[in-house]
Amino acid sequence: MNKRLVVTLAGVLVIVLFFVINAVAFSIKTISVDFDTEASVEQNSDLERQIIAASGIKTGKNIFAISESKIVKNIEANVPNVSVINVERKFPNKVVIHVSRRIPVYIIPYRQSQTSTPNYVLVDSEMVVLGLTGSLSDSYTHVEGFELIGKYSITVGKALAVEFGDEIYYLQNIVVGFYNQGLTPDGFVSFIKTIRFDDEVQSIDIVTNSGVVIRLGATLTTAEISERIPLAYAWYTAQPDSSENLTKGIALFNGEEFVWNNYE
Repeated sequence: MNKRLVVTLAGVLVIVLFFVINAVAFSIKTISVDFDTEASVEQNSDLERQIIAASGIKTGKNIFAISESKIVKNIEANVPNVSVINVERKFPNKVVIHVSRRIPVYIIPYRQSQTSTPNYVLVDSEMVVLGLTGSLSDSYTHVEGFELIGKYSITVGKALAVEFGDEIYYLQNIVVGFYNQGLTPDGFVSFIKTIRFDDEVQSIDIVTNSGVVIRLGATLTTAEISERIPLAYAWYTAQPDSSENLTKGIALFNGEEFVWNNYE
């Protein structure tokens, strides 16, 4: 047999063998979901099935052929209460989808028009809508002095439009600021009863569940919020356990720190 032909056939055989081995060895066999937040086994099991189904990943598909961006888009479009952290390939044949459960922290009044009866929107720290309800609940931090008027669409799984107002920007930065102090979503809601936008004094008040009012300021930049939240939290946590004597005034920022102003 012609030596050149033998070499060519051997080369073709190697290539075919490579593709066969690649197709078999790197065919996806296992798809799992890793949650970074606590939930019951039953809840995780049900949610895991939803996430895997929404991902579009199929067993038997080559692990190199999946698109991470498409998987993230599919999941977040169909399972609005989760955020995809990343999609991990575990060679040779496993895929792990790392997700974070979206937890509602704010409840914001919403009206279709100025004259209609208010409903309420539940959002997480990224201002993603997680649900709508007809009643105000103390399970979430209330937002006062700001309403979502039905000028822009509100869709579960989508972030609120910034066109609703600068308050969207403030609310997001405030909750992130407290998360940076170590508060969890549940800890944030347990600590803060209300975020109040006060047009009369042009300020943002943080009202704690113990009744203490911390006046954050007005027309703040991201840098100013990042500076003041740690100072406000440090001031509050430095107070005596009994805060009854701090419910008749307001903590104000004096340019360097928060100080108590008793207006009685």
